[in-house]
Amino acid sequence: MTSAAEISIAPDSALVIDPQSLGITATGRGLENLFIEFCNRNSHSSWRFELSPKGEIIIMPPVHHPSDGHEHDFGIELGLWAREFGGVARGSSAAFQMPVTGGILSPDASWTTQEKWDSHLHLAGDSHPLCPDFVVEIRSTYDNLAPLHAKMRLYLQNGALLGWLIDVRNRRVYIYRVGQPEPELLEDPATLSGEDVLPGFIFEVARWIFDRV
Repeated sequence: MTSAAEISIAPDSALVIDPQSLGITATGRGLENLFIEFCNRNSHSSWRFELSPKGEIIIMPPVHHPSDGHEHDFGIELGLWAREFGGVARGSSAAFQMPVTGGILSPDASWTTQEKWDSHLHLAGDSHPLCPDFVVEIRSTYDNLAPLHAKMRLYLQNGALLGWLIDVRNRRVYIYRVGQPEPELLEDPATLSGEDVLPGFIFEVARWIFDRV
């Protein structure tokens, strides 16, 4: 774990558990293995789980209307693009090991080049040992923005090239790009471009998210 462990990524609605308070002394990959085992034992739960870089278990409630629809519609559009242009698209149930900071995170949607995906070993019942090239977080109705911004910075630190933080409440999108210290803010955009990371991917954010409440 690195200094990035000081970043708080837990939403206000989450239950945060320090494993040490439960008598668990494992750290690093050992803790990640225990976390994956915990997730597999609770795979039928409607709650979602993440492991922060500083080793906290974050338990988040189910996503409700309209955020569940936003995630669903985005996933469809990204998946259809990936079928035509290649790479691997995943939704919010996918878990990824952060290779630099540690922790296991689940973006609302993601995409990875086929070359990067194939260069890693993916084991059944385990998290994916990589950070996606493209990540998306969609602000739920009651989410605080600060943890989402912190999470986006973690993705970039761990190898993401492009990230979108979609603020539904204010009809804004923050574009995170590798090599740029601050995100670009778009006010009420109609569409978003995948730029050179996802060539040809145009997402109608107004149609599929902002106007669907």
